[in-house]
Amino acid sequence: MKINIRHIKEKDIFELQIVEPRLRAHFLLNRKILNDLRVIIERALLDSANKK
Repeated sequence: MKINIRHIKEKDIFELQIVEPRLRAHFLLNRKILNDLRVIIERALLDSANKK
């Protein structure tokens, strides 16, 4: 899976692209939403590591 994040300074938003053979997604997110998403992903990774 390839994840790209690019900051668009003029509008202070972030372009998030997720590309995988069966998935292609493109989002424009503000800083708060991107940070919330980052926290959710980190918690999921930590929880899955703790269950192993």
